[in-house]
Amino acid sequence: MLATLTVIGIVINRFSPHLLQRARLDVIDKPLRVVPPPAGTQVTPVALPQCPAEWVVFPTARQSDRVIVYFHGSALVTLGLNSHRRFVGKLSQETGARVFNVGYRLAPQARLEDAVSDGLDAYRYVMSLGFSADRIVLAGDSAGGMVAAGTALAARDSGLPVPAGQALMSPLTSSDMGLKYRALKDHRDVMFPFMTVKFLYDVFGTVNGTRAAPVMPSEADLHGLGPFLLQVGTHEMLLNDTLTLADRLRAHGVPVWVQQWHKAMHMFQLGFDVNPDALRAVEEVAMFIRHLTTAPEKNSA
Repeated sequence: MLATLTVIGIVINRFSPHLLQRARLDVIDKPLRVVPPPAGTQVTPVALPQCPAEWVVFPTARQSDRVIVYFHGSALVTLGLNSHRRFVGKLSQETGARVFNVGYRLAPQARLEDAVSDGLDAYRYVMSLGFSADRIVLAGDSAGGMVAAGTALAARDSGLPVPAGQALMSPLTSSDMGLKYRALKDHRDVMFPFMTVKFLYDVFGTVNGTRAAPVMPSEADLHGLGPFLLQVGTHEMLLNDTLTLADRLRAHGVPVWVQQWHKAMHMFQLGFDVNPDALRAVEEVAMFIRHLTTAPEKNSA
């Protein structure tokens, strides 16, 4: 299906590229509002300067001083708050932390840098409410993983305290299409054909090469950031994106843990309701976040 749609998109882009640049693929997110968060979860809308957001808080997290700022996967162009509300509600349940779900701006109407700007607005907003940076973790999946890492870098470069850490699931971290192509040498990605990912990045991310590609996380100076947890499936196209980011983090002295899930598809964690491995992966993310954000016990006198 995606391959067929991509071929149609390539034809449209060749003859009427302006039609694609007007496309609003985020409409796919609207019907997903019917997917409920875990029972009892409180959802509170928030208006950031340039995008919507919402608090998603499980009952046991309502008094928590810990926050996960979450950036949904999007393939740069689609999905939103609705698509990931149930998932971030599960994160709130498993971690005992509040989740701030960010509906950052999407391509092609916005640049990739605009999404990171929205992430920084979200981080500033959470801190303005009195939450401490060492109790905040940035998290995201796929393109949202790129936004999470970019937000951490933007916070550092703005002179803000960096968050406690980052938890990224199947993150997009590099503009190098060769990394993605080589990841498919031995295994087929069951979700995304290579030409679909290249089409999305070329046509929407860089607007057919007329918009400069941003500095991606794997190409950035990563010093001074908090620890990272990276999860990725062994058979997915973004495997090398994840491993390359891990190598770069180590080179810059940033602690990083990488979990490769055997034969797992892209963002398999969203299937935690039916997939035991997905649930276990979510529990691993929760354990990492709890470890980073739990205050150490004071030594008794």
